[in-house]
Amino acid sequence: MKTSLHLLIFLFFPVLLYSQVDIYHHELPAAKVKESDSTQQFYHIVTPVLLREPLLSGDLPNRSFTESSAFPFFSSLFIPGTGQMINRNWWRSGVYLAVEAASIYLAIDYRNRGISGERNYERWADQNWSVVQYSNWLVEYHEVHGINNPYLDDLIQILQGAEAAFDTGIDWNKIDLTILRNVERNTPYITTDDLAASNFSHVLPDYGSQQYYELIAKYYQYQAGWRDYDNFHNNLGHTGTMFNERYRIERNGAYASPLFYDGVNFASQFNSDFRRSGYFVSLLIANHVISAFDAYFTVQLKQNRVQATSTMLPGRHFVLNYRF
Repeated sequence: MKTSLHLLIFLFFPVLLYSQVDIYHHELPAAKVKESDSTQQFYHIVTPVLLREPLLSGDLPNRSFTESSAFPFFSSLFIPGTGQMINRNWWRSGVYLAVEAASIYLAIDYRNRGISGERNYERWADQNWSVVQYSNWLVEYHEVHGINNPYLDDLIQILQGAEAAFDTGIDWNKIDLTILRNVERNTPYITTDDLAASNFSHVLPDYGSQQYYELIAKYYQYQAGWRDYDNFHNNLGHTGTMFNERYRIERNGAYASPLFYDGVNFASQFNSDFRRSGYFVSLLIANHVISAFDAYFTVQLKQNRVQATSTMLPGRHFVLNYRF
């Protein structure tokens, strides 16, 4: 009997070696070989891949959330790369985690640069642009070109010959912004080609606002408020008979002083930093989404491959009962 049993085991041993573990533990009625000894042990020889019985969707066992494809999806959605860790895709996990760390760092770094650059520009602009100098230029601009403006006398009255201090605490206390805006709305552009264009396109925003700092270094109507405006025109030769040239607006900005363009460069730099920060925030969001779907579809593909290999040909499990 022992010789027969050894032969039987020898015959079925190759089946055991070349078979694959059935992860669903789907057991069908098994053939049994019984012996008369009191101890009974069961040896399950798993069916080879090509002999397995088809598994229908209804035959699959219920899986917990942690065993489903949703778990790595949401894991990577919150922390990119963790879903790949669950799937044991280590190098892909490392890539997503590296992109996550770099995106966070660069988004914060560029945002801090933008904030710092914006604050530095604002402090610098407060020292180099004066609402009083701009208002005085506006009054003289009307007088030189003979422009009739019903609100000009009100502006002249509040100025009363005041000089620019380039100190916001002093200069802004001398100006009524409502009167200044009324004058601006009724002031036409007088350009270097002697053509009167439309009225000024903007009115001066409230001091300290984001728009205020943007407009004074963006639109040529505010070029005369910069500290170096008169010296710049003196160097251009706008003196004597050419003095009135400083009360014209050159369409291409040739009459704007260097400080005006320094302000343009300041604003361009910190706005560029803010944009770069936004780009890395977008990359951060994309990294979460891509990592989540990558983890999800990886699990789906694995499950589909397992189901496909387990449903190729019908067969039976074989159970050998041996008593010692």
